[in-house]
Amino acid sequence: MKLLDKQKITVQIYPGRQFGIVIGSHEGLIGILLSNGEYIDVSQEKLRIVSEEVEPDGSQEAVCPVY
Repeated sequence: MKLLDKQKITVQIYPGRQFGIVIGSHEGLIGILLSNGEYIDVSQEKLRIVSEEVEPDGSQEAVCPVY
């Protein structure tokens, strides 16, 4: 999973059904900042993308849900 500048990907982690934001990835592991403030590494297979947001110039927000 490759992140672009100013891209925010919200994910749901299975089986615990926790939500978080992707902050990085390396060799199949995705770094997630959970909504409760904890950081975890999860394999990509255990994630479901809930939404992707991109702020091209920092003043707008575009939301593109992925199902």
